[in-house]
Amino acid sequence: MNTKLYILLIAICTALICGSCSDFLEESNPNKITTATFYQSEEEIIQAATGAYLSLRASGYYGNIYLYTDIRSGSGRIQDITGGAGVNYQFENYTLLPDNTQVKTHWAALHKAVTRSNIVLDHLDGVAFDDGVKKEQTKAEMQFLRALAYFNLVVQFGDVPLVTSELKTVTEIEAHLKRNPKSEIYNLIKDDLTAVINSPLPDLQSTDGIGRASKVAAYALLGKVLLQKAADTDFAAERNANLTAAKAALTAAWEKKPFASLSDIPYADVFDKTKKLTCKELIFQVMYQGVSGLSSSYAYTFFPSGANGITSQRNGGGTNLATAAIVAEYDSEPADVVRRSYIGQSGAYYYTKKYVDLDDASGYGANNWIVLRYADVALLLAEVKMHLNEPDAATYLNYVRARVGLPASTNPSLRDAIAHERAVELAFEGQSWYDLLRLYSRTELLTMRQAINPNFSEKDFLLPIPYDEYKLNPEGMYQNEGY
Repeated sequence: MNTKLYILLIAICTALICGSCSDFLEESNPNKITTATFYQSEEEIIQAATGAYLSLRASGYYGNIYLYTDIRSGSGRIQDITGGAGVNYQFENYTLLPDNTQVKTHWAALHKAVTRSNIVLDHLDGVAFDDGVKKEQTKAEMQFLRALAYFNLVVQFGDVPLVTSELKTVTEIEAHLKRNPKSEIYNLIKDDLTAVINSPLPDLQSTDGIGRASKVAAYALLGKVLLQKAADTDFAAERNANLTAAKAALTAAWEKKPFASLSDIPYADVFDKTKKLTCKELIFQVMYQGVSGLSSSYAYTFFPSGANGITSQRNGGGTNLATAAIVAEYDSEPADVVRRSYIGQSGAYYYTKKYVDLDDASGYGANNWIVLRYADVALLLAEVKMHLNEPDAATYLNYVRARVGLPASTNPSLRDAIAHERAVELAFEGQSWYDLLRLYSRTELLTMRQAINPNFSEKDFLLPIPYDEYKLNPEGMYQNEGY
């Protein structure tokens, strides 16, 4: 048995054995809160649910999501390639190793989100709520968060452990030290999001509910999940079924939009910190406050190092700068002045200006991370309708263009038009890597990326399983090919 696992199991067994000792041998600590004594009231369940939402802000989750998306896609770049012993640069240079600490952090953060959601779901039925509707809403919210985490896990790592309840015993831990097939992961995601859609959650959250799951968020995420699955050749036999189901979910989300036209919402409002609670385009976002410990760092970490941020004395981090390729996407259409204005320049470096609003000179900001918004839904509808050969596919693409004052696209390739539109509309929002995986075949993407960096190979379609996880059970936690 692996030494690390052996020590872990011995510790757990010792705790279980000691727990059976009589009271005169071991007194309980009245100040210690355990899972057996917590989750006894509605208030405690709500606190735990809030903790599940807080997991989204972790540095390994949406805090650093750009490493696993923007940087890998080639829209973002690392300024200091030697920083942190080159750990971050491995994503850009396609030289990732299984012991990369950022990959390990990402894996852990995503599984923590799953665990926190599972704990609430496990204890929910045993607690009486004053309002039964509130109880069902809380359940649906946890199912949404679990589905979201598993979506990121399955796209980033492929097969992953499937855990749907809190693991409490040695036997339960051992049973889950293995990767489950992607098909099982996708089935759970679909089941969870379907449950959310059928729950008493509101169509869209408002006022105090902003930042929480909703039916529209579930529809939008389900559509994106099914579209992503349809692009995976491992599920070629069910491609049309997934495309049809994706269209239905995305259409449902679109039809519930709280505005008549996307053009009713100025592009600037989407990134205006003061309008994060009122902008009707935003479907789901990770919430931050502009105080220490509760703030986001995107504004200064996405700014070039060696210079202070636009509204901050905090030195830039240079962690997600704009590449020449993404700047060229903007410059290929000179009339796109609205979105091009969100690319700034400091010396020789280009950067995004979507996150420049800060709350104080120290760099603390309340810039939320947008996970789902309606322009994304419109472009996903254009994409799925393109695959289904529906004549109105370009209509949804042009809704997004019209909002920023652009005419209908004249690109003879609808796929290229969609790829361009997603690149410039959703730049630096953690979408780009997923977009490439959907819009291009593995062969096409391999050729495209190798032309830019010959290091790119088949292995780079997935992240490596963290070394420590693999070593726990080399057979069950098998490594992705090429690593």
